Amino acid sequence: MEWILMNPEYAASTGKQYITIVNLTPHRFKLDHTHSYQMSEFNFDDIPPGRARQNIAHYTEKGGTNPVDDNGEAYYNIEGTDKKFIIRATTHIPDLYPQRTVVDLSGMDLGQREYMDPEQETPVTLVITGSEKYGFITSLTHGPGNWMRRPHLYDVIKDRHIQHIIMPGTHDSGMSTISGHLLSGGSPTNTQTQGLNIYDQLRAGARWFDLRIASIHQTTPNEGDYGFWTTHVNNELAEVPIGNTGEGLSDIIQEINHFTAENPGEVIFFRLKYLVGIRKVPSLGPIHWGQDIIDDFFSQLKKVNNRCGNLNVDVSFEKRTASFFMDQNNGNGCVIFLLDGDLKRNIERTDDGIYSASRMAFWDYWSEKQETESMANAEIAAWKSVSRTGDASDEKDQFLIGQWLVSAAPLSIAIFPTNPALYWAGVNSMSPENWPNVLMVDYIGVILKDQFNWASLGAELYTLAIGLNLYMISENCGISKHRSPLLPHPSSSRMANINSLTRLTSMTKPWNGIIFANGTVLENPPPSLHPGRVEILKKGTVFNNGTVLEASIPNPDT
Repeated sequence: MEWILMNPEYAASTGKQYITIVNLTPHRFKLDHTHSYQMSEFNFDDIPPGRARQNIAHYTEKGGTNPVDDNGEAYYNIEGTDKKFIIRATTHIPDLYPQRTVVDLSGMDLGQREYMDPEQETPVTLVITGSEKYGFITSLTHGPGNWMRRPHLYDVIKDRHIQHIIMPGTHDSGMSTISGHLLSGGSPTNTQTQGLNIYDQLRAGARWFDLRIASIHQTTPNEGDYGFWTTHVNNELAEVPIGNTGEGLSDIIQEINHFTAENPGEVIFFRLKYLVGIRKVPSLGPIHWGQDIIDDFFSQLKKVNNRCGNLNVDVSFEKRTASFFMDQNNGNGCVIFLLDGDLKRNIERTDDGIYSASRMAFWDYWSEKQETESMANAEIAAWKSVSRTGDASDEKDQFLIGQWLVSAAPLSIAIFPTNPALYWAGVNSMSPENWPNVLMVDYIGVILKDQFNWASLGAELYTLAIGLNLYMISENCGISKHRSPLLPHPSSSRMANINSLTRLTSMTKPWNGIIFANGTVLENPPPSLHPGRVEILKKGTVFNNGTVLEASIPNPDT
């Protein structure tokens, strides 16, 4: 798509919609056929393995047509398998979100989902990973919270260094709400960066957190009265910081423990920044923490379960294997705190699992761009400067935090142009040799700017992370020493075929329910129910082979 049209002010006059399909499987997604009615353009095509494609459904803007009748269907086969799926473009009128995209994976035994198109020129995204042998995972729904421990995925990543694993991350992670403990002009528009609390960010796949914590103090003479809050300000060390507070530290601790109790075995990194005091009415500059506040702060962190104390720090954390962390605490995994704020570098509590950020070498690249195109170009250039040889002595092989975000208007910019661009511009610029470790975003999982409830979220980043680790990095022979788990076993081995069936059975469970756009889930729909499918193809329907119907006919695909 044209970058300028991702700006809603330019997109408002067009009926063009995009449907991005990401193929992180060893199979080609082969377009079988399409048909469309009252579409100025209905452009779909094959998607090769490891690639993404932006497909176009351009609803007609001609007068004299009834938009209720607008529709199009694209039928795909997954080569080398008997699996197939369908993309439908349709309308739901009247509605605040009149244009809809239906992803029908019933031909894969993985259900259907109806999406509200978020905004004109804003893509709906489908991510598919896995294989015929392994089973398929898709972005229609989130899978288990402990995605790193998914069946067989642990076996894939356990021997890889942390710097050879990709994970979702969140920017200003604690700012899912404006709690108002800082009287300094920060509003949801300019200060909030997430729609989900830490618990739900973890469920949505995040494993790297940008947690900025300040002690917020009452004004003189009551500065000794304070609490710990996540904070987003322009400069935490300024005389008068401008911003606001988000989640409280005590709530975050409960949310972490809630998640790890339900989902053991993950490795989770919290990079702790700021670590300084700010007055509730900002003035007189920062309050640098004395030992009493430091001790209080550490006593709070010690309430987090599954910390990993007394780790051998002779080896930098990014060069440790995933299993080194995931197998800690009797297999319950690791919550790692990395101190990176206004504290002396030698202040850490290694016995309590609280470490200096210097224990892990990383490149935190931020483009500091105001709009999506220049940000994407800068981020991609950074990715390509990192070498992924698998050679421990290669200094260009490093842990890279890729900040896929811009600094203006986090909500509308993140949801409309920026996050969706990750799945076409970002994915198509990755290769087995070039990629970031952290895909850091604003508003993780959020598709619609007014809907933050779990049922309305998208699992695109969750599924992308699984697919990049499972498929793309497995194609790097310097990192992955074993045969890709997505490839079929040699057909000459009967035992291999038996093992393949066992893996497939344990990896995916058939589900043919329907998720409607309003969040309603129909677990056992009749086989004939397919939202968005038209029973009659009207006169004027256009097929991708150029045929145009001269008379209405029953839909042959019903």
